[in-house]
Amino acid sequence: MPADETSGCLTERPESLEDGSAIVATPTQTLAGHPVGRQPHSAVCIGCGATLRETDIVFAYAYRCADSRAWTVPRLFCHGCAPDTIRSPTLGATEVLVGGRLGSIALPTSRRTRLCLAELSPRAFSGPTEGCSP
Repeated sequence: MPADETSGCLTERPESLEDGSAIVATPTQTLAGHPVGRQPHSAVCIGCGATLRETDIVFAYAYRCADSRAWTVPRLFCHGCAPDTIRSPTLGATEVLVGGRLGSIALPTSRRTRLCLAELSPRAFSGPTEGCSP
């Protein structure tokens, strides 16, 4: 089944459903609660170096390669530094720019809290068929 390149991506469960159908989730749904930042209680804007803390408005660049199920969030931006578009789309990767707030999530194994993405809305999208080869 093709992905809807304007609003989401296709994600399948490891075990198949009885009717063989897939579960579809948008990137904003998939990225909600995704841990971010290297420090447990702060992150850094990649544009200006400002410290970002819980409840701050942030923008996150995230991507998922076509052969992967996992999303990677390598860049966070403060409100003033966030780009409006995905500047150089990569062929074979779904890329999104989402805006929202920093929240916190409790990680059960380590019993620690981490910053996470919350209250997300899409800002820019690039499907896997757009862009140049990496």
